[in-house]
Amino acid sequence: MCQVTVKQIRVYAPASIANLGPGFDVFGIALDGIGDTVILDVIPERRVEITASGDGANTIPLEAESNSAGAVAFYVMESRGLDHGFRIHIKKRVPIGKGMGSSGSSAAATALGVREMLGLELSQREYVHLAAVGEGAVSGSPHADNVAASLLGGFTMVGHEYEVIRLDPPEVEIVVVLPDVYYENKTRLARSLLPEKVGLKEAVLNVGYASRMVAAVAIGDPVLFGRSINDHLIEPYRAEMIPNFWNVKQAALEAGAYGCSIAGGGPSLFAVGENSEEIGEAMAEAFGDADVDSRVILTRPSKLGARVI
Repeated sequence: MCQVTVKQIRVYAPASIANLGPGFDVFGIALDGIGDTVILDVIPERRVEITASGDGANTIPLEAESNSAGAVAFYVMESRGLDHGFRIHIKKRVPIGKGMGSSGSSAAATALGVREMLGLELSQREYVHLAAVGEGAVSGSPHADNVAASLLGGFTMVGHEYEVIRLDPPEVEIVVVLPDVYYENKTRLARSLLPEKVGLKEAVLNVGYASRMVAAVAIGDPVLFGRSINDHLIEPYRAEMIPNFWNVKQAALEAGAYGCSIAGGGPSLFAVGENSEEIGEAMAEAFGDADVDSRVILTRPSKLGARVI
């Protein structure tokens, strides 16, 4: 039986970008200055209660089985045979449904919270899997590319059975441009656009760019990192769901971006470069050419992952 060591805890977890260029379902990077805060309390009743506030909080499901934070707590309650439950309050700051790991941030914060509250001894794989349970509640599959980055910070690579390699990220500016478009069940839609088979030429190109990206992170080369943001497997298909995608990407590159691609499952785009403010303005203007309003977020990679605050 797990013993409660803390009855209330407050945890912050950063936003993230996954599917980073050529690293579909493998690469992720934590973002500085934007994330979700989760406040957990132990309650005597054996259930999970959820409330939410902040950006888009009214769109968040409050049933434990369909909420990324609630699913993590519910899983622990059931799998560990707890005789108590949890009250969860989610303070949303990560934009919902925009490709910045919103559900992953809440899930990661909750995974750290319940681990600390109960004094759970978890291997890194178990820790990542616990957070991925929350992603599964939202997307239908417990993928770990966002939650790994939110949990551990930095640049992460997810392997088989939730094995994760983490490296310190390069020092580089990142701009994320969020178009004002909305899709019901966006993650499922984004996955439904993908082909079951891909060409050998395109696969080889992605392997090359992915290898260069890892090398860029290892040696701390921001330019090589940005120029490795090229995807020939996923981007051509998901571009269909993003208004004026190719012109927005071209605007970023012409404004000086080293590279530009889809953030997570979209519909946002991210770019890296030294003049992120100008890059963001150019991208927003290109969205405007298609009569689409957008929001620009300027950020950087974060070396820090989820932490108690």
